[in-house]
Amino acid sequence: MNRVVKFDNYGGPEVLHIISEDKPDTPLYGEVLVKMSAYALNRANVLFREGNYLYEAEFPSRIGAEAVGVVEKIGAGVSTVKVGDRVSLIAPQNESLSGYFADYNLVHENKLLPVADSLSDLEASTCWVPFLTLYKIFVESDYIKEESWIILPAASSSVALAANQLVHYLGAKTIGLSRSPQKYETLKSLGYDEVIITQEGDVEERIKKITGGGADFAFDSVGGENLVILINSLKKGSSLCVYGLLSGSTTELPIFPMMASEVNLSCYSVYELFTDPDCFKQAIEYFLPLFKQRILVPVHDQHVFDFSDIVDAFKYLESNVQTGKVIIKAEL
Repeated sequence: MNRVVKFDNYGGPEVLHIISEDKPDTPLYGEVLVKMSAYALNRANVLFREGNYLYEAEFPSRIGAEAVGVVEKIGAGVSTVKVGDRVSLIAPQNESLSGYFADYNLVHENKLLPVADSLSDLEASTCWVPFLTLYKIFVESDYIKEESWIILPAASSSVALAANQLVHYLGAKTIGLSRSPQKYETLKSLGYDEVIITQEGDVEERIKKITGGGADFAFDSVGGENLVILINSLKKGSSLCVYGLLSGSTTELPIFPMMASEVNLSCYSVYELFTDPDCFKQAIEYFLPLFKQRILVPVHDQHVFDFSDIVDAFKYLESNVQTGKVIIKAEL
C-alpha cells in the first residue's frame, strides 16, 4: 500500500488527511519509483492548501514539493539515476496530482537532484530549495560584496539561514531580523553576525549603528509594513529584493521613501531558476561540492515529525516557533 496525504477543500491543517492507495508499480518512460525517506514542509505548501498560492488546487489534491528518497525502480529511457541512488525531489509539475507527501512517488527524472553523502536524510530533504532560491540573487548578481552588510528578515526561516551561511562564504556579514526574543541565542549560535529583535527598539537606528550608516542589501520574505523600515535601513542607492509575503498583510509600495533613498526594489521567485535550464545546471554544480564538504549545511528544526502526524507538523510550522525547516520522516 501507499499512504498519501490529500485534502478536499481549502483550509487549515485539519483539512489534510491520509488515505491508502495501491503502491505505484511501473514507472513510465523517463520516470522512477522513489521510496521516500523524509519530507520538508514549506510556507508555499500552506499557501497552496489555503488557496492563496500561484496556482489553484485540483480536488482531491495531493500536497508536497520537497523531499528525499531512494530510487526503487527505473523506467525506460532513464539515464541520470540508478536503483539504490538517494535523490532529492523538487517542485512537481502539478502539486495536486503529484505532491510528494506519500510513502512512494513516481517522479520524472528531471525532478530529481543528487544528494551529497555528507548530508543526513533530514538535511537532504531540504538541501536544494533554500539554496537554489539564493543562486541568482546571491551568486550571479553583484549584490554581495566582501565586508558588505546584508539584512535577512525572518531570520529563523530556512532560506534566511541558508543565506546566512552563503553570505559568510562570500565574505560578507549578516543582520538577522526576528520577532521572537526566545530565538535570539539560537540565531546567534547559528552564525548571524548581529541579531535584532524587531519588537525591541528602533530597527532602522540599530541597523545604521551596526553598519555605520546603512546596510548594503536586504533579502526580504516578509513584506507588509516592514518594507519601508528596510528601505530606510539601507545605504543610499542600495538594493532590496522581496521573495515572499510572510506578513500576510497588504504590501504597499513606499514611493516617497524609495525616491528619497534611491533604493532599487525587485521581486524574485525560485521558479525563475527552474525555468532556466542552463542557470539551473550551474546552480547545482555550484552548491553540490559545498554540500559535500559541509561548507553549506541545511538547517532543520529539532522537532521532527512522523508521517502520520502530518496535521500536527503543519500546525507546528504555522505556529512560527520553529528554527529552520520543519521535517517529516518516513515510517517505512
